[in-house]
Amino acid sequence: MIKLGSHISFKKPDYLIGSFNEAINNGENCFMIYLGAPQSAFRVDSSLYNIEKYLKQCNSIIPVSDIVVHAPYIVNLANREKADFGIKFLCSEIKRMNSFGAKLLVLHPGSSVEYSRSEALASLIQSLKKIIESTKDVIICLEIMSGKGSQICSNFNDLLYVIKSVNSERIAICFDTCHAWDAGYDIKDYENFKSYIKQQNILPLIRVIHLNDSMNELGSKKDRHANIDRGHIGLETLKKFVHDKDFDNIPIILETPFINNKSPYKDEIIMLLEDNKKDNILF
Repeated sequence: MIKLGSHISFKKPDYLIGSFNEAINNGENCFMIYLGAPQSAFRVDSSLYNIEKYLKQCNSIIPVSDIVVHAPYIVNLANREKADFGIKFLCSEIKRMNSFGAKLLVLHPGSSVEYSRSEALASLIQSLKKIIESTKDVIICLEIMSGKGSQICSNFNDLLYVIKSVNSERIAICFDTCHAWDAGYDIKDYENFKSYIKQQNILPLIRVIHLNDSMNELGSKKDRHANIDRGHIGLETLKKFVHDKDFDNIPIILETPFINNKSPYKDEIIMLLEDNKKDNILF
């Protein structure tokens, strides 16, 4: 089954119910939220989320297992000086996810800045081990990055090294099409790309996909999302991810820019589903 959604707002007073209504209006059957502002550690108590109402009225349509949570950008486990804050925060964030049953947490691996790449990877690995030991159920999906600045994990070698080192079934990959393209992976050569991720045993590790076009040329390392079919990747390639049976039941999340302050997601979902009539029913 195709699971296609977008980044959705999560705000008072409705929280989960408001997010659900927005997703349904867009024609989605999964969605991604931040549990607070992406640049802030402030979080309201999970008792305000309208969990009971969601489970009674909405869970049969979009199960909580198809709600993806994105960690805030302020977490940088690759920086040893900031790792303790990140560990403590993510342990609390996972407990908030446990309160309503969300299973997938997307996390940016971080940036090295003052440290070498190997030191940054070591800090990330040790931090993830501590988080896994202190929490339950939630799968942490490390997002492939574009390679902008001092970002780590802009290649599958880094991601596989971290996953192997942590050695837990609760560590996986979030594959972002824009990030991968900007990092130098030619996903427009789709068959060769698919062959590569199968040969390297990457495919089973992908638990979330961020579906974005890119404003930039292949390998630019800039990370600038474009709307579907308005960038260098194009609709044809992005539709292949949506309709690929290997990605059935994996949440595919749009994070494309608003156009004139309006959400593009409803129209982009129609674009991505059209001309594939037998797969054109989300529910």
